[in-house]
Amino acid sequence: MKKNQRDRIIKRHTHSIMMYGHDPQALYWANREVQELRFDVLLSCGVQRGDSVLDVGCGFADLFHYMRNQNLDVEYTGIDLSPDMIQAARGRSPELSLFQGELFDFDPAEKSYDWVLLSGALNEPLKDDGAYVREMLPRLYASCRKGLAFNLLNGDYDWTEQEHYSLHAYKPDEIMQQINVLSALTKLRTDYLQTDVSYFVWRDKEAMPSASC
Repeated sequence: MKKNQRDRIIKRHTHSIMMYGHDPQALYWANREVQELRFDVLLSCGVQRGDSVLDVGCGFADLFHYMRNQNLDVEYTGIDLSPDMIQAARGRSPELSLFQGELFDFDPAEKSYDWVLLSGALNEPLKDDGAYVREMLPRLYASCRKGLAFNLLNGDYDWTEQEHYSLHAYKPDEIMQQINVLSALTKLRTDYLQTDVSYFVWRDKEAMPSASC
């Protein structure tokens, strides 16, 4: 990611935290119910107790706390570009492994984590015609042992007249073409929010929940 893109994202989140504090709106979610619905969908990929999880764009590490409240104890690592988000997450949960930067800064070894999860972090309007996402997806998948799950705004939905039009949406068919290159075991879900799509990429059938096999 270019320096001006990083700086703009960091500045946006500094401003949003000042406005909203520790609240999903600081992460550009409508409310906590919507945020947790997205979490629930992502976790349907097959995450189990004892698995290791890398949360890319972790924000306040809300996903960790959601999993803990669901009695889903995992080995959690979070990374986020915003130093303010990481500082807030560490203040709330100093025991967690949290790192400031983007995935390419963190540079995990291949198959470092059972699962790589990402919620909302790729919706930033980078004005690069999707180049960053195309670069990110293979690196995200390379970091997992069992699978990758992420969500994006739905480019088939008319965002131009909506409240969050300044964010970037992606055509599901185009994203599916990209992840189908990574694995033959892929799936998308559009059945929970008309504005959102979740994508799943598994390494083998053993990692998939039975309903997806």
